[in-house]
Amino acid sequence: MNSRGILVVVFWILWLNPRMVDAVDRTKCILPQAVSQVILADRGDQDWKQKIVEKSLPNRPITRAGVLPTDALGIGDRSTGGDLDWHRYMAVWQADHNDLAVRRWLGLPVQDEVQVATRRGRVSPRFLPWMPGSFVVLQTPHFEILSRADAESSQRIARDVERLYWVWTQMYFPMWAGRDQVAVVMDDWDPSQLSVAEHLSRQANQRLSSQTRHRIVLLPDAKTYQLTVSNPQIAAGASANVAASEGFYSDTLATSFFYPQENLSSLAHEIAHQLFEEATDRPRRTRTAGTTKDFWLIEGIAGHFESFHAGFSLASVGGWQSDRLQYVRYQTLIAQQLIAPIEELVGNRAAIQTHGDLSRWYSQSILQTHYAMDTFAASPDQGAPPKSLHRPSLLKRLADIYRVDVSDFPTLQSADPTWTADRIDRFLLVDDAVIESNPAYDDATSLCLAGCDVTDAGWALIPPMPRVRWFDASRTPISSRQTRRILDGADRIEQLSLEATQIDNNVIEIVARQKRLRELDVSWTPIDDTFAAGLAACPSIETVWLTGTKVSDATLSVLAKLPDLKTVDVQRTAVSDSGITTLRQSHPDWEINPLNLAP
Repeated sequence: MNSRGILVVVFWILWLNPRMVDAVDRTKCILPQAVSQVILADRGDQDWKQKIVEKSLPNRPITRAGVLPTDALGIGDRSTGGDLDWHRYMAVWQADHNDLAVRRWLGLPVQDEVQVATRRGRVSPRFLPWMPGSFVVLQTPHFEILSRADAESSQRIARDVERLYWVWTQMYFPMWAGRDQVAVVMDDWDPSQLSVAEHLSRQANQRLSSQTRHRIVLLPDAKTYQLTVSNPQIAAGASANVAASEGFYSDTLATSFFYPQENLSSLAHEIAHQLFEEATDRPRRTRTAGTTKDFWLIEGIAGHFESFHAGFSLASVGGWQSDRLQYVRYQTLIAQQLIAPIEELVGNRAAIQTHGDLSRWYSQSILQTHYAMDTFAASPDQGAPPKSLHRPSLLKRLADIYRVDVSDFPTLQSADPTWTADRIDRFLLVDDAVIESNPAYDDATSLCLAGCDVTDAGWALIPPMPRVRWFDASRTPISSRQTRRILDGADRIEQLSLEATQIDNNVIEIVARQKRLRELDVSWTPIDDTFAAGLAACPSIETVWLTGTKVSDATLSVLAKLPDLKTVDVQRTAVSDSGITTLRQSHPDWEINPLNLAP
């Protein structure tokens, strides 16, 4: 029987937590590695990163040099489905990256993890009126980057997009155009007789190769990016707010546009769009993103891929800490907004761009995609990887959108292309066990666990987050000690929510050093007028919630001097009526006690 017809009932990717039911989990994929050295794709506290890596690395027993037994590959799992080629492709990634045969077949350079060739640009595309020599061209195995950014940023992004490419192939192997090459080269591999490296060493001059490189235009900064993508030749057919974006893929031009940024989310989002359009195994010149009524999934899967995070030898995609889930977690668990069913999200690109609340549409689309990709149930086989509940359905639906034939993947072919998100609210909840099994990354810019079942012991598992801009621990028992530890070094916080927590005046120093803080909520905590010293040091603050605290008129005198303050709530406090009256008279344009709580 041909290997493509043999069903291996698993999509071999590394799952972290087989004991949890209906739990958020991350998908682990393998990154290209340089020979005999560790590549750090992310920065920060190395102790925390080492703990994450130790959690992330799978058990890798071998039967002989480089050969993983079938149990280690998760073949007994009945989750997402795939075929033997998918399994073999992942076995190659699991093989020793020091072996030259493995590196040659994957297209990795002899020493580095990514090969980047640079030359001076001569001829630019028609939509870019760039003079010869005014830009450089960087070529990697799968991308061509036309760059006007600085050399360091250009090199970094070239490496990042190659990593994104390799992870994309592992995540979406059934739709990848390179799967046929895998089938040909790996068809007769017998793991009981040969290691992956030994098999590949016998495949003379064989290597994975792509038909074309994917084009990227890299601008030097945000302003130049905005001017460039506003050009009617580039923005034609795109939404009116494309200039306000941080990245843009034009399917008409088959080109992505970026500028250097601190994190990878926008890069990952647009590269996902580009690869689904250009690297899938489907008829050429067939554009789908603008016409499908499942445009929510086009954006949802790109939003899911935004959660890409590179570690030492593994990358993760998905999981509770995904940036896009923070906002929707707050809206669902705290603001009590209803979750939109898929039926309400359906529509083509033109129809969606006229949507009244586009930000909510995006967040709900990405939530539904995360739910389908990241929700698992425990496997009935002890020690086996957990079972994905909805991923086969989502992959089948994606294949239909991009017109990819997945008939060689029986589980996907037979999957129901719909699912019922009846417990999606539970999916958003995070507890101590989830954090312990899926350690937090320390480079987060937003973290919202408001209303979750996280104890102070769970907060102790969160590393310091010096880059965080939105931190919301509302309605959890986080202490001042853990708040100070996690926010130690954070000086760019814009929104800090500690409502109904166990913090006290000891968090003053955290508040006092914030020069960008716009909104602070410490309602229903035991803080008192001593806390006002921290507020006095925050001239940028616009909204302060002090409801149910022990503050008095002494705090009002501090608030009255804040130049940008617009909203303040001091209900259920020791503030006097006369104090409120005086404040209203001195600041008639302020919103004071806007919630009007009943006594």
